[in-house]
Amino acid sequence: MKKTIITGAVLAGLLISQPAARESVGPLPGGGYLLNSGWKITPVGTQIAVDTLPMSSVVSRDGKYLLVLNGGYHPPSISVIDLAAGTELSRVRVPDAWLGLALSPKGDQVYVGGGSKASVYEFLFRNGILAESRTITIIPEAKRTWEDFIGDVAMSPDGRLIYAADIYHNRLVVINAQTGTITAVVKTGRRPYRIAFLPGGKSYLVSNWADGNLSQFQTSDNATMGTIRTGPHPTDILVRPGKNTGDDKDPAWEYRVFVAAANTNSVYSYGASDAGEFKQLETINVAMTPKEPLGMTPSALGLSNDGKQLYVVCSDANAIAVADVSEDRTHVRGFIPVGWYPTAVTSLPDGRIAVLNGKGYAGKMQTGNVGLTPAPDEAKLFEYSQTVLANSPYKDSKLGEAPPDVLSKIKHVIYIVKENRTYDAVLGDVKEGNGDASLASFGEKLTPNQHKLAREFVLLDNFYVSGDASGDGYNWSTAAIASDYVQKLGPNSYADRRKQDDFEGGEPAAGPPAGYIWSNAKMAGLSMRNYGFFVDLLEKPDAKGIQIESVRDPVLAQVTNMKYRGSDSNYPDIERVKVFQQELSEFEAKGQMPKLILMQLGTDDYALGKVVESVSKSKFWPETAIFIVGDGAQGGADHVDAHRSPAFIVSPYTKRGAVDNSMYNTLSMLRTIEMILGLRPMTHFDGGASPMTSTFQAVANTVPYTAEAPRQ
Repeated sequence: MKKTIITGAVLAGLLISQPAARESVGPLPGGGYLLNSGWKITPVGTQIAVDTLPMSSVVSRDGKYLLVLNGGYHPPSISVIDLAAGTELSRVRVPDAWLGLALSPKGDQVYVGGGSKASVYEFLFRNGILAESRTITIIPEAKRTWEDFIGDVAMSPDGRLIYAADIYHNRLVVINAQTGTITAVVKTGRRPYRIAFLPGGKSYLVSNWADGNLSQFQTSDNATMGTIRTGPHPTDILVRPGKNTGDDKDPAWEYRVFVAAANTNSVYSYGASDAGEFKQLETINVAMTPKEPLGMTPSALGLSNDGKQLYVVCSDANAIAVADVSEDRTHVRGFIPVGWYPTAVTSLPDGRIAVLNGKGYAGKMQTGNVGLTPAPDEAKLFEYSQTVLANSPYKDSKLGEAPPDVLSKIKHVIYIVKENRTYDAVLGDVKEGNGDASLASFGEKLTPNQHKLAREFVLLDNFYVSGDASGDGYNWSTAAIASDYVQKLGPNSYADRRKQDDFEGGEPAAGPPAGYIWSNAKMAGLSMRNYGFFVDLLEKPDAKGIQIESVRDPVLAQVTNMKYRGSDSNYPDIERVKVFQQELSEFEAKGQMPKLILMQLGTDDYALGKVVESVSKSKFWPETAIFIVGDGAQGGADHVDAHRSPAFIVSPYTKRGAVDNSMYNTLSMLRTIEMILGLRPMTHFDGGASPMTSTFQAVANTVPYTAEAPRQ
């Protein structure tokens, strides 16, 4: 008789509350690593370092080697892993690469999707040695734009044709593998992600990342056979042989198809046939607890050698879900703890599984790695599952936590996200012994207001931003997650290969799973005003002095001050603040101010000080809290962690002259704002975050703040 190890409420009951201890990002005494998100990682198995953001892997035909495609910030490469020795044999550079990695039927040729180079790269592979062979150019260099970007590649089962996903043109390019010539162009849905052939090669499937659906095409003429809905952000496709003869009610199907939907907590299962018959069989929920919000990010799939166990890569849970698919109904058996942000899983011939960890075993460089571990038996999977649950700060009980009474006294929230510098660089000398003062290169002379705010209100000396750079940082700061699109394409753009920054609204595949804080505030009926988020600029202001051309979010478009300049490093922050001050005066005249004000600022310390001063001298000050956070961790080094950052909560209800050593992060700040405004968490990250209640006091101190002018 089979034993189901862990599902649903059983998972929730595994955790036992422990007394809180002082925490900080870094290695843990008992092993593992505490991340800036507040989650822990304790990967099992052997860890083999590769390079940044390993994305795809394939096992050589003889089963001796694992080829791993690295597609992150560093120059892309292919790592060759000796599976018996558990070591990296070699690493071969690729001009650019992103996701696509395919082995020819004979196993002697390797094809790589060339990313921003709009090409497919061919390598020869023999006896563990990888060598460059030829470049198949799809778009000539002279004609390339940022939209010419090749992602996944797949070979037809007979090895004659190469299929390449031309992501931003929403098409596949079909290439003759022998001649390297393009033989067909196939229209797909928006942002084709994965290409997978059904056994026999008569048809193939494409997951359309931005459209939330799966398309089937006939191989003979590339004709569309049909499209079926999936969950949002469908990514990986896995085909498992199986057969259902059908009846009067249900069509027959020949294969079971599994599709990971990254903006859900689920994998979708379908019955499929070469005749184009598709039927959804079930939705497999891989959430760790019954009430867990979105955030698991199932983004890749693998299958055990016997075809009975489905491995689901849960990128934002740092885990692999193990599901039994040997019967008609799937059941999730448990979880395996892996490294930071896993991206792929592969079954090896000897029964082990290989997991690609996009950000590796933490640390400051975030170099990816490959984890090799035996497939766990039931007892070991139970133990692993307990570890995965313990690594997560989220518990279902947190959804019902009542906010402290002091938060109910706050009626207005001003949320400022600014360009960031590390804690050491800005506040390293505020408190003696607090940091390395030699690193305080900007110091009080250049940031007098941030120093004064830290001294007059609460100094948060153990606060961490969640993002690595502005692209993912603005998503973490406003959506409590960075979607799989942002995580996977951000490094390529920041390395200046794909010369496009489309991570803050507008791109249909970049959206987060549960929307942004403003979309949730709108659903709750809260009044809002936006200053600078997600706006595009005109080259010149119009006749009325309006600087903004459009707003890249339909909710924000309704509440944006069209005179407040968005991201533009050449425009002074202090001029932005004047626009806010003018409207604040209008709010005072009306006696009403929005419940939620969103503001984007650069690095101008004086402008920040003037915002605080203006609010503190307004009639709304007794019922207002100003939350200030940096966008990401690209501001330089910090002796604790690059993510440690200045952050401020400024309010009459904020403690004065206090130091709070609690470990907080961007998610803690979002959770505190949500509690004040009566909003539910957006993802399991803010749902599991510790609210910043220790920074508040019950009795208001309404003494206003006076901004410090820049010092010479």
